[in-house]
Amino acid sequence: MPTDDSERGLAAWLRRWWRPLVAEVVATALLVLLGVAALLPVDGKHPPLTHPAFAFGLVVLANVEAFGPTSGAHMNPSVTLAALLDGRIGPVAAAAYVVAQIFGATLGFGALMALAPDAFNSGLHVGGNAPGSVGVVAAAGVEALLTGVLALLCCAIWRAHDEGKQDPTVSIKFGLTIAGLVYAGGVMSSASLNPARSFGPALLLGFRSDHWVYWVGPLGGSALGTLLHRYVLRPSRAAPPRAEDLPLHDKADR
Repeated sequence: MPTDDSERGLAAWLRRWWRPLVAEVVATALLVLLGVAALLPVDGKHPPLTHPAFAFGLVVLANVEAFGPTSGAHMNPSVTLAALLDGRIGPVAAAAYVVAQIFGATLGFGALMALAPDAFNSGLHVGGNAPGSVGVVAAAGVEALLTGVLALLCCAIWRAHDEGKQDPTVSIKFGLTIAGLVYAGGVMSSASLNPARSFGPALLLGFRSDHWVYWVGPLGGSALGTLLHRYVLRPSRAAPPRAEDLPLHDKADR
């Protein structure tokens, strides 16, 4: 993901950021298209929670591998907010990422509606997010908790990367975490964790009065998780060793 802001002007900015923004559009479109496809009715009934948990988790795994080197594979305004608060992306680029994610989510859900029109005429609420076994305020709290865990994972992995620790299992960690969080919160809040993922279906199917839950909850949880990691949990950088502490450094040589 580009981080150098030394160039100035719109043309220079676009030259540096157009690839990451395209990657965010495509990655988010695939996330919504393939993830929400697992929620399509089976014999007129909603599928079990296993379907979306594994679908979203495995699509995240694939997208992190495919798009991570280009854009960081955020696919989620909550992840972009975490990157902004952690000082890894500037505010202009972060805003552009969010626009790209919203566009990609809407594109992906529109493609799913075109591929499976009968599913959206079944009378079932398909693809959108809504509180389940809890009220709207509790659902917002669940979304905040789940997304806070995701933000903590992002910050920890970014920190390890800063320290030169190359982890080939990063995509697996993200995929399994997403699957686990969907399992944990799916029944209560439908476990969106992602305002863009919720916005695309809401725009094309009609906004519900509880749509705010899927902005306030994930963004609030992401902010809290990121700030908790940055100012409380993150270990301080180790000071470089003094010359006299180095092995085999003979003080007589000074």
